[in-house]
Amino acid sequence: MTRQKNNIWLDADWPAPKHIRAGTSLRTGGYSTAPYNEFNLALHVGDNPDDVKSNREILFNYLDLSSEPFWLEQTHSAKIISIDRPSANRKADASVTTQKNRVSVIMTADCVPILLCNKEGTKIAAVHAGWRGICGGIIENSLKAFSEPENLIAWIGPCISQKYYEVGTEVYENCLSHSKMLEKAFKQTNRNHWYANLVQIVRILMEKERVGSIHECGLCTYKLDDMFYSYRRDRETGRMASMIWME
Repeated sequence: MTRQKNNIWLDADWPAPKHIRAGTSLRTGGYSTAPYNEFNLALHVGDNPDDVKSNREILFNYLDLSSEPFWLEQTHSAKIISIDRPSANRKADASVTTQKNRVSVIMTADCVPILLCNKEGTKIAAVHAGWRGICGGIIENSLKAFSEPENLIAWIGPCISQKYYEVGTEVYENCLSHSKMLEKAFKQTNRNHWYANLVQIVRILMEKERVGSIHECGLCTYKLDDMFYSYRRDRETGRMASMIWME
């Protein structure tokens, strides 16, 4: 589970070193108006940019950050970039750093946010894992940024649960092409439709790579409409931000 600090932020509940800060934002407590109400942090969804910037400022001040989060231009890819020395290229779906006070952040509204750190707390990563990125290898690519998967601690944040995530042949076949082991994460409803368990998919792939410690938030973005944005539920909506940094 996860500890709620106030109406804008959830702390990750995992055994990371004490100087590692991590968690995810909620949808409440900001300036955005419907359908992005209230704490949308994404500039690409059609929300008023001034409201988004005000929301980001609220989060920046609340978390007492020392530097601006490194916001990515997410494309459902399998690309991970280092932000030790940030460049102009922000097109990626994961970022990794070894620098203190450098904030790795990804945005979601049903996809799986994954936060990673090694047990020493000297390297961290934030990963955006939707089905396209998963099938492209975003999880494996992100884990390769760390030398010893067995030494990793992972936190799986709020995402859509299996009960609400019905998919068709494209998703099912691509996932099985990526790994036959993923079949157990699908529950067939009829000939061409399945309910997919994204958390189980992520866990299967991380366990396959021998990740040492995996922790699940256990909260569903689709079900908890008062806490989270959900693209599957609302289509036109905002995004939460999942962040990790070293103090």
